[in-house]
Amino acid sequence: MTSDEMIRFTKVDESRNMKRFYILYPVYDTLLDGVYAVVSEYGRIGRTGRTFIKLFTDHKSAVSYYNHCISKRIYHGYSRN
Repeated sequence: MTSDEMIRFTKVDESRNMKRFYILYPVYDTLLDGVYAVVSEYGRIGRTGRTFIKLFTDHKSAVSYYNHCISKRIYHGYSRN
């Protein structure tokens, strides 16, 4: 999985009234020298979600975290849209 594409996950379980989304944006090179950002947005489908930004000092760590987030969503039963 490359870190240059936006990925959207959803998890819907009507029996548990669960309707969640998780969006992972590409790894960004910020305006600060040598600082990279991984941005994710999550919440209930149909509602405004929360945004989380995590900063890294090198690209390799940022991509590693990006791939970890993808693996974690798949492990927890989210499906990619």
